[in-house]
Amino acid sequence: MIKFNNDNTSVAAYRVFETLKFLIKQPASVTDIIKHLSSLENGEKAFSKAVIYKYLTTLKFAGINIIRHKCKYEVANLPFKINFTNENLEVLQILKQILEITPETKISEKINGFFYQLNMMYSLNQITLSEETKNILNKIKTEKPNSEQLKDIKQYEKYCKDQIKLHIEYININGEKISSICEPIDVKYEDNNVWFTVFSEHPNELLELNSKQITEISQTPSKCTGLNKYLSVTTVFKLKGKLAQRYTPRNFETVMPANDLSSIIISNKEEPKDILFLRLMRYSDLCEVIKPKNDRDRMKKLIEQTLSNYNE
Repeated sequence: MIKFNNDNTSVAAYRVFETLKFLIKQPASVTDIIKHLSSLENGEKAFSKAVIYKYLTTLKFAGINIIRHKCKYEVANLPFKINFTNENLEVLQILKQILEITPETKISEKINGFFYQLNMMYSLNQITLSEETKNILNKIKTEKPNSEQLKDIKQYEKYCKDQIKLHIEYININGEKISSICEPIDVKYEDNNVWFTVFSEHPNELLELNSKQITEISQTPSKCTGLNKYLSVTTVFKLKGKLAQRYTPRNFETVMPANDLSSIIISNKEEPKDILFLRLMRYSDLCEVIKPKNDRDRMKKLIEQTLSNYNE
């Protein structure tokens, strides 16, 4: 139940402001507003549609433009405004264009919510675009995923929502066909590729699989536990010489002292193994995977396969 510090404050006034606060977050029907206000009072107060209409009328009288669109009410604009430079507006137009080609539901919902709130304080329709911005917008349009990629994204998103363990067969960076039981984590579209992030049970590690790597995928009868992400094996590697001096650790890496002053030890837990190994390959002889033994052996095998390309 809503509590007030000032006994003279009108309870109805607080409910009007709660209605505005709710509508600022997203469009809502009268039924949605009733459920929201009731939840704040633990169901002790019953709200009628007539009461909600009065709250909406009060907000309109206060100068807040509330409109009805597709059976839902939304805030068209607020009395206070934001001043943007033309450069700011061009960046927002680029963001809107990115939204149009973004297939991931979670990202598009968040960006849509941002623009919904922004439109209350500024009209983004009238803007003069520079030639550079026009070129950027045209380039973004060409990066829209194809129908097959969209199909993969929707399917992977469904797996994440279902939270059922998956049996996945995929080709790793060594060209080996791997079969594993995995828990779905996330999906993203990046560099014209669809990436499916999962936690593999054996070995216990984070995988970021390109949809092109996956040869077979199916749901198992088991539900996800959500525990695998806390059990992911840490990879420890050493960096030497000038690389050790200029290396910038990632957010998920820890730097530890080495026995010699010219080296550093890096502990990496969250980066998918295949992506980590390909990155470490770029460091050549200035990098050495120390442990666990399985990671050291996998890195050694990757190096040997690379060197075999140069055998006569």
